Amino acid sequence: MDNEPEQIPTVIIVDDESAVRNALSLVVQAMNFQVKCFSSASEFLENIESNIIQGPACLITDLQMPEMSGIELLEQLNSLGKQFPVILTTGHGDDALKCKSEKLGATFLEKPFRPAKLQNMITTILNQVSSKTTAT
Repeated sequence: MDNEPEQIPTVIIVDDESAVRNALSLVVQAMNFQVKCFSSASEFLENIESNIIQGPACLITDLQMPEMSGIELLEQLNSLGKQFPVILTTGHGDDALKCKSEKLGATFLEKPFRPAKLQNMITTILNQVSSKTTAT
């Protein structure tokens, strides 16, 4: 038996709109997860190597952001070998974008969405991540 304490999952939020980041952060905090917020994809990528994430994690990012889109962020993470379950949010979704995001391993969530739907997605994703890490 392992006596190590269970690590609290981290939800990383990358969105250029502060109101959206704050609202998502409140939802995630109410779920008793750790939250790390970034105002851009490049800010997140600059900090990714600094051990900002300990244990299970998932990423929530917007599709349309200045500098680097959510799809481009996913491509960068893949090229760096960083594997996070990703929820890609957008108010301007179409089938082609949904298909591309799914090929990159992301779950697509169209805005507006209810907090309960986001909570269910986060819980499902983090339960899958936790079960994979305990199985290994």
